[in-house]
Amino acid sequence: MLDLVRKQSRAMADESQLVLELARLVERVAAIARTGLAFKPDGYDAERYEELLKEASRLGALLSGAGDAGAEELRRRWRESVGPGYDGYVTAGVGVGAIVFNRRHEVLMMKRPNGRWWYPTGFCDVGISPAENAAKEVREELGLVVRPVRLMAVIDSLKAGSAARHIYSMLFECEVEGGELRPNPLEAVEAAFHPLASLPQPLHGVDRKWISIAREFRFEGRTEPYFDPL
Repeated sequence: MLDLVRKQSRAMADESQLVLELARLVERVAAIARTGLAFKPDGYDAERYEELLKEASRLGALLSGAGDAGAEELRRRWRESVGPGYDGYVTAGVGVGAIVFNRRHEVLMMKRPNGRWWYPTGFCDVGISPAENAAKEVREELGLVVRPVRLMAVIDSLKAGSAARHIYSMLFECEVEGGELRPNPLEAVEAAFHPLASLPQPLHGVDRKWISIAREFRFEGRTEPYFDPL
C-alpha cells in the first residue's frame, strides 16, 4: 500500500512539473513570436511568427481548459499587444513584495478579496525604483508608511511553481515608520501582524520559500539576497 501511495505521489509531482514546463514553453514561444513581429512586421518571417503565436495560444488554452474560443481570444490579445521595434520587445513582468516586520518580529499579512493571505505585493510602476514601489504598495494597500531596508530575494514565478504569467518579484525587508493599519477594501479584507511560525491560512499562491528566506534574514543573520540558481 505504501509503495502505491509513493508511486501516485511521484506521478502527481511529475504531472505538475510537466504542466509548469509546458506553461514555460507557451510563455517563451509567445514572447519570441511577439518580439519577432515587433521587429519584422511583414514578409516571410512575420508569417512564421504568426503561426508560432497561433500554436502557442492553442496550447495555452488547452492547459487552462479555455477551448477554441479561448485560444483565439488569447492569440488576439497577444497580437494586439505587439508594439513597434524596441518598444515591442517582450520581457518578464516585474513585481515587488514587502516583508514588513514590527517590533515583535511579526510579519504583516493581508487577506485578499479571494480569501487568501499574502504579504503586500504588486507590479512595478514606471518611473519609480523597486524600493519605492514596495513602499507605495504597503501605503496604498494597508495605510502604513514603511522603509525598505534590505533586498531579500529575486523570485522567478515559474521556478516558484506558478504556471501563470512569468514574473520576477523582488522581496524587500521593510520596517514600519508611521501611518495607521487601515486596509484598502479594494485590496484587502483584513490585515494583521503574525509570527512566521503561525501564519494565517490559507496562503495565496504556491511559493513558500519566502517564509524561510524571511526567517533567515530576520533571525539567522543572513545578508546575501536569494536568487533562483541556474
